[in-house]
Amino acid sequence: MRPLLALFAFSLFLSEAALAQQSNLQRFINGERVTYSTAGNPKAKGIEMSFDYPASWGGADGKRPNTLYQVTSEKGRGLESCNLVIKEINLPPGTKITSRDIEELFDPKGLKDFVPAGNRFISGKRTTLDGQPGAWVQFSQDADRAGVSLQMIWLMYQVYYDRRVIIFSCGVGDSGDKPRELVQQRFGATLPLFQLIANSIIIQSKWKK
Repeated sequence: MRPLLALFAFSLFLSEAALAQQSNLQRFINGERVTYSTAGNPKAKGIEMSFDYPASWGGADGKRPNTLYQVTSEKGRGLESCNLVIKEINLPPGTKITSRDIEELFDPKGLKDFVPAGNRFISGKRTTLDGQPGAWVQFSQDADRAGVSLQMIWLMYQVYYDRRVIIFSCGVGDSGDKPRELVQQRFGATLPLFQLIANSIIIQSKWKK
């Protein structure tokens, strides 16, 4: 394909991807969504919480020890996904966590440390989810899984609640041989939906106390 035609085809694909994500976003806003709850899940470490995701996505229990649930676009076949992880903060018995400790945990100067080793930090900032202190970071990832190269961009939230850290990550990925700009454009088109999904998080345990 000639370079000009390739560029034109690429721009059409991006437009279609952006339109698809706008449609998903609008349907989510209109109430076409499913609610996942951690109630009864031993991996939740005693925290009852929930989040909403688009009805057109598919959900599945996480296979790793701390991963509770993962949702993926196109009924589990798409390029966009979010997953929920809950980890305990390991401290000696009787240790109290102060508000200052929590503030230091999410110090903007240290947000790069939240990014898994080998990945590239893009940006980050303090935030709250359901009133709980936390932070978000964006980072990019290049990986090789079973001989297949992948490239991804992630939006990861880490939120503190009751000696535990709730980690909610949403990302877009594609094969490593695709133009990097394609993944960046898909992520940008899906970001508003990711933010709405994250903002749907409710920590029921907090409100039952």
